[in-house]
Amino acid sequence: MKKQIIFSSLGKQLLMPVILLFAGVLISAEMKAQSKPSALLSGNGVLQLPTNVALTDSYEFSTASFGFQNETQAVQYFKNKSQADFYFRVRLNENKAYVYLNKQAHPSWTLTEWNNLLNTKTTASPLLN
Repeated sequence: MKKQIIFSSLGKQLLMPVILLFAGVLISAEMKAQSKPSALLSGNGVLQLPTNVALTDSYEFSTASFGFQNETQAVQYFKNKSQADFYFRVRLNENKAYVYLNKQAHPSWTLTEWNNLLNTKTTASPLLN
């Protein structure tokens, strides 16, 4: 009986740190999932990925300078700018847009190759008009 009480007490003492560690890992993963590296949008509407962070699937940039009247207008605008290699999503209430790279189409591409594509495509059809 005494051994059972000791193990029960020990189990409770070990359980709390494990729960706290697990909760911390979940919170950290959620924060990491929400924060994306910022893409650079030039004054003439050319989008470039940052070269100081590793290549990832998605990047965010500000929509503050676009002057959208409503969410529908913003969604339609970025839908028209999306392509097979990359597409956009917008959250106007946050003044942010996100570019998602279709890395499955080009699995071996480096950051330089993605930037070359974005430079070519957004120079031909700038994000800012």
